[in-house]
Amino acid sequence: MSLSVFITGGASGIGAATARRIVKDGGHVALVDINLEAAQALAAELGGHAIALKADILNEDEVRAAHEAAAAALPPITGLVNSAAAQPRPAPIETIAPEEFDRVLNSHVTGTVIPCKIVGSAMAARGRGAIVNLASVLSYRSSPALSYSAGKAGIVSLTESLAVHWAKKGVRVVGVAPGWTETPFIQHRREMFDRIAASTAQGRLLQPEEIAEVIHFLLSPAASAITGTTIVCDGGFLAASGWGPYGGPPAG
Repeated sequence: MSLSVFITGGASGIGAATARRIVKDGGHVALVDINLEAAQALAAELGGHAIALKADILNEDEVRAAHEAAAAALPPITGLVNSAAAQPRPAPIETIAPEEFDRVLNSHVTGTVIPCKIVGSAMAARGRGAIVNLASVLSYRSSPALSYSAGKAGIVSLTESLAVHWAKKGVRVVGVAPGWTETPFIQHRREMFDRIAASTAQGRLLQPEEIAEVIHFLLSPAASAITGTTIVCDGGFLAASGWGPYGGPPAG
């Protein structure tokens, strides 16, 4: 069965890699992004299996309009990927403005709730579907990016709650918690992330395509028994976190 998936943040990073993976398997995607030009460029690359739509994930009316357009243009929507959100902004609590904290936190939590409300409810009404919410390894570890970590932890809890809410209506809800992945955000901070890569068990950053493979599986019928959990895909970052006092993970 080919997939038909509504992807927020679909124009770049993990969202774009997921779109390419779905189309490679014959599926269809709605690339929903605040950057319409980038979404249109990717849709042109993917051909008739993709459409580009502009929406702010914090604007319920815009997300609803995008969903209606996707439903009209694509086969029945069978999946939702919540990939859009604000990037981490490290800052000590003594200096962070409450408005900035709320902006980042809301982009992750409310920015996941609104697409789930609109797209998830429609899938539940039809009796089938799957949702993948993008969490992070920082859902489980402390970081100086306070609002980002709090938002990603909230996504783990939200995923569990919605999975139970829709379980008997045929909709699965799963989280994916990537480790440090090669995206435009990381590419502009290479020195810092090279140090992070060295602290992971595999000693490297991940590629968006690796995360996309996991998301594609979780959206598919092959993952029919998986719901209400968050899958960590981090190259062993969490597992290696206790090795620091001993000189870090083995070199090989």
